[in-house]
Amino acid sequence: MSVLMGWEPAILLRRRPVRPARRPFGLAAAAPVRPPVTSCAPCYARRRAIALLVAATVAAFAVVALVLLGAAVADDGVPRRTAVVQVRSGETLWELAGRVAPQSPPRAVVARIQQLNGMRGATVYPGQPLLVPDGR
Repeated sequence: MSVLMGWEPAILLRRRPVRPARRPFGLAAAAPVRPPVTSCAPCYARRRAIALLVAATVAAFAVVALVLLGAAVADDGVPRRTAVVQVRSGETLWELAGRVAPQSPPRAVVARIQQLNGMRGATVYPGQPLLVPDGR
C-alpha cells in the first residue's frame, strides 16, 4: 500500500461525469428559450436586386463604349459622298485617291475605292469608270 500512497488523493479527486437529472414521466420538456429566427429571404432578395442593378449598369456602359468605339473606327477620314470618275492615262489607284480626296489618307481612300468597286487588286485601266469617295 505504500506504493499507492502518493496517488490516493489524485484518484479521489477525479470527477465523474455529471448526468442530467431525469424528469419524472409525463412531464414535458420545456422548450429552450431562443429568439425567433427571422427569414433571410428579404436580405438575399435585396442583395440579388443590387447585384442585378450593378450588372445591368456595367452592361449598359459596355454597350455605350462599344458603340462609341465603333463610331470612332468607322470614321477613317474618308468622305461619305461618292462620285464616278474616269481613270486617266498612266494613273495609278494611289494617284487617283490623291486626286479625288486630297485631304484624306491615301491608304484609306484606296481601300474605300476597292470596296466600292468590288476590286481585289490595284490594277486600273485608262478610261475605266470608278465609283470613288468625293472629297473635293
